[in-house]
Amino acid sequence: MNEIQLEHPIKDHSIPFYYQIMKMLRRRIEQGELAPGDKLPKEMDLAKSFGVSRVTLRQALSILESDGLLDRERGHGTFISKTLPKHQKTKLTGIIGQDVPGDGERLLLSIDEMMPPPDIEAFFSPLNQSRITRIRRIRMEEGSPYFYTMNFLPSHLAEKVTQDDIVNRTMFDIIKHRLHLTVGKVNQTFEARAADNEVAGQLNIGLLDPVLYVETFVYDTDGEPVEFSQIYYRGNQHKYSIELLSNEEY
Repeated sequence: MNEIQLEHPIKDHSIPFYYQIMKMLRRRIEQGELAPGDKLPKEMDLAKSFGVSRVTLRQALSILESDGLLDRERGHGTFISKTLPKHQKTKLTGIIGQDVPGDGERLLLSIDEMMPPPDIEAFFSPLNQSRITRIRRIRMEEGSPYFYTMNFLPSHLAEKVTQDDIVNRTMFDIIKHRLHLTVGKVNQTFEARAADNEVAGQLNIGLLDPVLYVETFVYDTDGEPVEFSQIYYRGNQHKYSIELLSNEEY
């Protein structure tokens, strides 16, 4: 078991102290500076070294514990987990960030009919529809949230989709086999974001934690809009791996 050195007081008041402590300890764990089985200093000593209260320190430790990075044993102390969670990896082969078949469970949160939000109103405008349907789901892997997704469909298409479809099928499978449409052009963007209150709550992460955000615009072969999606991945448990092939003309 390694001896863990105490930290220095936090001086940046622009970011919540608990968040800075959580990120600092997470980095040291993920980079191997704190090894599985290592014991953290006593809460009182660790809080003093950071220059914070024990309440603030416990808030940071609770997040790390819920993410599987710490084990807190009553009467014995807090330890780096001996079985650290592995990062999920997705191989990029075409469309990025789409829900894929697997053993994970899909949880349906809501189905709402609504006016198209301003940021996607232009996408659906060729259909001359005043309302669209939003489907909110959580994909679970090994009991933890894997990603949070919102799918937007024209209401006349959403009416053909059953709740069983939503829980048991990917959206691309629904488009192909339930709606009997052929996907044509797909436009995507993805970026790093900080979790807001809603995303943090759905993914069981801290406010302002990093998430990978992917949005997808799907058209059929006639160029008509079919589906728009917004997907938020937990940044601390998800990585993309990209295989690049050599090309003499590169």
